[in-house]
Amino acid sequence: MLFRLCEYLVHSLVEHPDRVKIDRIETERVDILFLHIGKEDRGRILGKSGRTIGALRTFLEGVAARVDREVVVEILD
Repeated sequence: MLFRLCEYLVHSLVEHPDRVKIDRIETERVDILFLHIGKEDRGRILGKSGRTIGALRTFLEGVAARVDREVVVEILD
C-alpha cells in the first residue's frame, strides 16, 4: 500500500515519470523505499531546502503509522 502511494505521489511531481524507479525492501514492520529519479527531476523531488521530500516523508510516515508500520524513503543517484 505504501509503495503504491509513494509511486503515485512521485509520478505526480516529476516531469518524466517514465524515468522514475522505486525499489523497496519490506520487513515485518518497516518498508524501505529507494527512489531513483532522473537528474532533470531531482530538484522537483527535493524542493527548496528539501521541503518537498520532507513533506513526502512526513506524509508517508503518517499513513504508515495508521497501519502500524514504519517507512523510510531514500533518494539514490
